[in-house]
Amino acid sequence: MKITVTTELITSVATDCLIVTYCEDQDAVKGYTNRVDKALDGRISQLISDKEVTGKLGEVTMLHNWGKIASKRTLVVGLGKEEKLTIDKIRDAIGTAARYAAKKGITQVAFAVSNYYVERKFWNTVDAVQAVVEGVELGSYSFPGYKKENEKCCIEECIMIVKPEMERGAIDAGITRADVAATSTRLARDLVNEPGNLMTPEILAKKATEIAQNRNFEVTILNKKDLEQLGMGALLGVGQASANEPKMIVLKYSGDPESKDILGFVGKGVTFDSGGIQVKPDEHMGDMKTDMAGAAAVLGAMDAIGELQPHVNVMAVIPTCENMIGANNLKPGDVISSFSGKTIEIVHTDAEGRLILADGISYAKHLGATKIIDVATLTGSVISALGHTTTGIMCNNRDLLEEVKTAARLSGEKVWELPNFEEYQEFIESKIADVKNDAGRPAGCIQGGVFLGAFAEDTPWVHMDIAGTATTEKDNGHNPAGATGVAVRTLLQTALRFSGQ
Repeated sequence: MKITVTTELITSVATDCLIVTYCEDQDAVKGYTNRVDKALDGRISQLISDKEVTGKLGEVTMLHNWGKIASKRTLVVGLGKEEKLTIDKIRDAIGTAARYAAKKGITQVAFAVSNYYVERKFWNTVDAVQAVVEGVELGSYSFPGYKKENEKCCIEECIMIVKPEMERGAIDAGITRADVAATSTRLARDLVNEPGNLMTPEILAKKATEIAQNRNFEVTILNKKDLEQLGMGALLGVGQASANEPKMIVLKYSGDPESKDILGFVGKGVTFDSGGIQVKPDEHMGDMKTDMAGAAAVLGAMDAIGELQPHVNVMAVIPTCENMIGANNLKPGDVISSFSGKTIEIVHTDAEGRLILADGISYAKHLGATKIIDVATLTGSVISALGHTTTGIMCNNRDLLEEVKTAARLSGEKVWELPNFEEYQEFIESKIADVKNDAGRPAGCIQGGVFLGAFAEDTPWVHMDIAGTATTEKDNGHNPAGATGVAVRTLLQTALRFSGQ
């Protein structure tokens, strides 16, 4: 997306659509919106008086300007109550407005970044600019799909109107951060939205290789023979019933060669999950193509890291396979060996993500990762606990957890800590193996995290269960229906924090 900055008067900016804002508890329009309202002979104020514009968060109202100002149209978007206004709500509101404009076939929009909210809310210019640009780029995203005649609806150009006294360096920094974060998030969305037959383990490995080559990363793709030689029985076990062989993807970025510290991102890459022999219900099974959203988030974050070049070492480890049904399926009661040497009793074949992540986490440690963050659509249980708004997180290290929580807050991605009390260890105790992969319904999302923690052991580790946040069934703020690309920005922000940026 082309982004330009101007200090022109808002009424003089020639554009297809001008986006202005209004808070529902304001007595009258203010700032830039007030200037546009006056130039339009009070049409916005009249709509407010008539209750056609209320200012509720995400409400959009389109006006045609009929030559009264330079822009063709004005789109008024609600910000909700001013006293409850946050950076995240601005991102969502602008995202909603941009998506509305894109669906109308509008390809160019303009919006103003006002000192009013920066000063009133004590936000800095970088964060404010980043939020609105991310809103436009993420809110107007659409997956192209595979229709023979596919209408292209997207915003191609964004004009940002600022006051001359605003620091240009801060504006440029906000645009750069937003553009990188949004581009990497859109990449993750594309990967997750692909049909399962067009996003197999081999294709995912090729996509990872393309990213590595573009960013000058070291890349290693382990095939079935390699996995057998290394003893990765957990990954092999899950993938053994599929015609598409499992793989282990490794990307390495060396931003601080003199340091031995390596931040490891481990992403679950089940490109389709039938549930195995304990097959899932047929309803919504097509959505199981999204069970590699953790892998997509890791790849998106790595692509952004390659662009920004932070002073930190980062490794991505992605175990990828299909969990299918065949004559050689894993069965309840089976015992398999993992790369770590631990044996695992299979209680449920649909608790497969934790199995491949066990080998992924152990392999990341083997390759030198000193801190690990895993990202996975791990459990339906986390949806029961937290819904589709919040990602569940667990840890064995408070310092790393606080870094991830801070990164998530700065990125506008909501997370909530799940307990990791010692008493929960009983969920993974097995009578015939070192651990078991399921213990029934109680505390399902915690069970999954506890299982992974057994493989992280003493290495500082944070688990992110994105099963509820990886996709959305309907348009929601800066997230259109489909894949959200959740965790990309949190992982990126975490890497930037460890680099001191």
